[in-house]
Amino acid sequence: MPARPPQPRARRSQAERTAETRGRLLDAAERALIEVGYYGTSTPEVCKRAGVSHGSLLHHFGTREALLAATLERLYERRTAQVLAALEAAGRSRDRVRTLVERMWAIFEAPDFKVVVELWLAVANEPGLRRRVLPVMRAFDAAIQPTAARVLPELARRPRRFRTAVGMLFDLLQGMGLSRVAFGRDAADPAHDAAERALLVRLLASVQDEP
Repeated sequence: MPARPPQPRARRSQAERTAETRGRLLDAAERALIEVGYYGTSTPEVCKRAGVSHGSLLHHFGTREALLAATLERLYERRTAQVLAALEAAGRSRDRVRTLVERMWAIFEAPDFKVVVELWLAVANEPGLRRRVLPVMRAFDAAIQPTAARVLPELARRPRRFRTAVGMLFDLLQGMGLSRVAFGRDAADPAHDAAERALLVRLLASVQDEP
């Protein structure tokens, strides 16, 4: 039986080509922020890593600021899914608070948290970037609140305390993650980190159980 001739590859649509190029640029920007930091993430650096022209970057994003804001937005979309998964896992656990803290810490100690840190520090001196980033963070907060309320119903019955407790959880874990970014994994003390998380579990549990 004669072999079938190779089938021609289907041509990709313009939308598919656009999505691929945007994805390569966002991937490159994220890698650059992790490896060379905010100031090292220039448009030439991103183009080199993505293998695209500077004109292509300008066509898809217009400015470096828009590219970095889009990078953070995509990361927060991923983070939203991760946090929701952590909340769902906590909801199925007998020890909800401990499971929540441990699953959340796994998110904040991941290498891509450096992207968040780099761009948070940048917004202090970049008003235009700050205006782009704030809606992303607010959307993240709004997306996780309903699931957090379902997993922590005792707290959710007291809205002000609920917001304070969830904010405290994020602030403390982010602070631990910032220390990891600043000083590196080699300087981390696993026993110290575990003790801090255990203290956070007790603190959050006491806030939840307090009348």
